[in-house]
Amino acid sequence: MEHILKKILVPVDGSDPSDRALDWALHLALVSKAEVLILEVVEDFGPLPGRYEAPPEGKDRVQWLSEKRFEHAHKLLDHSEVKWTRKVVEGYPAEEICKMAEKEKSDLIVIGSRGRSAIGRFIVGSVSDRVVHHAPCAVTVVR
Repeated sequence: MEHILKKILVPVDGSDPSDRALDWALHLALVSKAEVLILEVVEDFGPLPGRYEAPPEGKDRVQWLSEKRFEHAHKLLDHSEVKWTRKVVEGYPAEEICKMAEKEKSDLIVIGSRGRSAIGRFIVGSVSDRVVHHAPCAVTVVR
């Protein structure tokens, strides 16, 4: 029997919800024999206050933020038997996630939920909400 899932895209941002999504995706990939593409999208507008400080002088912002975020994901990947690759892009997260899913012909996107309140989603929107509505493939949101 052919496996339905061949490629799972998992956006990571160093948050607890994204770690939970990666963990869930790794288990799903193991069972379905799919490969995992880990995507880090570094926002054009720089680090968010309270999330990451500015990079040290002389360090590339995108590379530095990616390294900080990947520290979290790497702990989960160290013990996984799943085949995985990693890409880093700069841009608006929801847009870049959907573009990458289409480019890589992903069968599924597994993304963490931020758990924002209804007011917070109304004011600033939610990356996971936008991905659900614009993705070229199935999306699973992990709380």
